[in-house]
Amino acid sequence: MSASATGEITAQQPGREVDAVVVGAGFGGLYMVHRLREMGLTVQGYESAPDVGGTWCWNGYPGARTDCEGYYYCYSFDPEMLQQWNWTERYPTQPEMRAYFGYVADKLDLRRSYRFGTRVEAAVFDEDSGRWQVRTEAGERTSATYLITAVGILSAPNLPNFPGVESFEGQWYHTAYWPEEGVDLAGKRVGIIGTGSTGVQAIPLLAEQAEHLTVFQRTPNYVIPARNRPVSQQEMDEVKARYDEVWAKVRRHWFSFPFDMANLLAGSTDEAERTRIYEQGWANGGFPFLFTFDDLLFDPVANESAAEFVRTKIRAAVEDPAVAELLCPRYPFGAKRPPSGTGYYETFNRDNVTLVDVATNAIAEITPRGVRLADGTEHEVEVLVFATGFDASTGALTRMNIVGRDGRVLADKWAPGPSTHLGIGTHGFPNMFMITGPQSPFTNIPPCAQNTADWIAEAIAHLRREGATRMEATEAAEQAWTEQITAIAEQTLLTAGKDVHSWFTGTNVDGKAAVINVFFGGADKYMDICEQVAADNYSGFEITTTEPAYAH
Repeated sequence: MSASATGEITAQQPGREVDAVVVGAGFGGLYMVHRLREMGLTVQGYESAPDVGGTWCWNGYPGARTDCEGYYYCYSFDPEMLQQWNWTERYPTQPEMRAYFGYVADKLDLRRSYRFGTRVEAAVFDEDSGRWQVRTEAGERTSATYLITAVGILSAPNLPNFPGVESFEGQWYHTAYWPEEGVDLAGKRVGIIGTGSTGVQAIPLLAEQAEHLTVFQRTPNYVIPARNRPVSQQEMDEVKARYDEVWAKVRRHWFSFPFDMANLLAGSTDEAERTRIYEQGWANGGFPFLFTFDDLLFDPVANESAAEFVRTKIRAAVEDPAVAELLCPRYPFGAKRPPSGTGYYETFNRDNVTLVDVATNAIAEITPRGVRLADGTEHEVEVLVFATGFDASTGALTRMNIVGRDGRVLADKWAPGPSTHLGIGTHGFPNMFMITGPQSPFTNIPPCAQNTADWIAEAIAHLRREGATRMEATEAAEQAWTEQITAIAEQTLLTAGKDVHSWFTGTNVDGKAAVINVFFGGADKYMDICEQVAADNYSGFEITTTEPAYAH
């Protein structure tokens, strides 16, 4: 082999040999390293961030915090850690999440297996040796039997591609790369582009800091109040006493939350009772509002009842009726990931906040002094904040130059849309496993990432017991899985995301294939399917002990 534009690695160049390379040091990567080391395997981890935490190490923008409650947005595999760690807020901030990851890494001595501040530049499967040859941007080379990616669903920033960005004379920032020392916005005119989950969290705080904030909105969002608050030690002790029950409920829940399903249908509940239940969900705040009824993502009439309830709340919170209507979404509730926010709608009552609708009057260019719209209107700002989200599910993988059998480049294979088996393996890429890969569930990530890492660890243990050399998803299995997740999504109202720039469908990124990226059949059913596949001797995966006669 010789070095090339496709990322091939010269076989003669020396490098370390290990059993497995793990890319990423978030929830999936850290636990994967821990499991593999427990099995006695040698592991090399790589993480582009300066420390553990993955996305939570990078995303330090104002207001960054979880939108799942801390007590179940965490690992469940170690009872001692569950008893030792105390969350201080209902929805932990980014600094608290970083502290949690640091605690886990220290307790399990995980940092010694990682190179931090190190980005993988290429990973190429060498057919002669049957090993993955991994190269970093710094030139380090590592050879591994197994390549395991734990790069996260939302980790590859969707960077601004507006004409004229390079001409802007002020400062600009992407929320995914917010300076750790912060940004002084006092006395400055600030513009923010993007009103997804990140924008919803950042906008209220930016408005408090800036002299004036201009919000450029393409698609309004259904924002549920977070109802964040401190968590007392007594409350934590009560949670710790029932953690077995918490995790049992998480395992049975569609989104991996410790809640019971409502067992109610909005479509068959009278209006007064339905409104009462919505009010109760709104008062509780956060994701539980999604589960007030079981038919909200399936029945258009039921969905519209929830959507109009939220629109009523927006109109009540926002004083200017015209601004309120601009903030009211007109697509099915849930077709875009509904974020939790604190004081989001009320922020638009401030004298120093202006909402600009760029759905009907698009951004034409970034000028030296601000943002010019299609009709020629220019909004002058000194600081631009891009809350433009992520190239979700596939982006972190397709940007990493991964080359499988026969020189097949993963980015080329997935250009029409991702194809995987279970979101874990993809045909043509032997011994490559993905944690929370494309076509895995949209869910509370830590339980699902931990479950998938366990599945991968057990699959590798199986290979080693059997003396097998390779495991690879079959083409038929990934085609069937792709058809299954598409069929499931089409039974819901979530496919409306194709029209609302949703990362569920890839339509938030210009030029990306508009296909379903997520398994919407429920995290509980997904885990059941994975368990059954393993029980069926890893059906849908080809396992070989000699050079396979691959079917093309």
